[in-house]
Amino acid sequence: MCGRYSQKLDLKKVEDQLKLTLSDRAINWKPSFNIAPSQLAPVVTSDKPDLIDVFHFGLVPHWAKDKKVGYKMINARSETIIEKPSFKPLLINNKRCLVLADSFFEWKKDGKEKQPFRIYLPEREVFFFAGLWSSWKDPEGEIYNSFAIITTAPNALMEKIHDRMPVILTSEEEKLWLDPDQNPKDLLKLLNAYPADAMKAYEISSEVNKPANNYPEILDPVAE
Repeated sequence: MCGRYSQKLDLKKVEDQLKLTLSDRAINWKPSFNIAPSQLAPVVTSDKPDLIDVFHFGLVPHWAKDKKVGYKMINARSETIIEKPSFKPLLINNKRCLVLADSFFEWKKDGKEKQPFRIYLPEREVFFFAGLWSSWKDPEGEIYNSFAIITTAPNALMEKIHDRMPVILTSEEEKLWLDPDQNPKDLLKLLNAYPADAMKAYEISSEVNKPANNYPEILDPVAE
């Protein structure tokens, strides 16, 4: 699964780097070093591919009775995405999105202990996970936009840490993922593990276990 990640770059810099525009909500979003479910995080959606917006992490389908369901729907498995009633309509109806990140965290089991790792791409300062998004209306009529990150089987680097990893897209795949003219079933071919030799991982402090611990030093390697 992918339940925690970081996006430490100022969105103004990302805006210039990726030639995108910031929404009013994104302008006020602050870099986060420990993004957790329910929190707001930057995305680019299929209906506004030139805009960085901020949605809640953890998908709340439009038919949900309570937004708390989002805590259970932070990820969508690539292998079953076309079968699941919560995800299939989003894939087919172009409710696809890109989730901005600069690294993600995963925990490796070591006996009864779990050691957190930070995984990043040395050659890419920021990158995008493949995601799905939805809009939900609360009883007061307020719109709650949310997303799930798509996961896949691990590559050679990640399988030493965990049995799942988020789908990271190349620049060309990002365009295809948001393209409304693409056959959704053809897009399933994009949902594979990113090359292991283009990724690196290192141990970080267990302080990352608590979402409230959100500061730059949380990304530092554990001193040997």
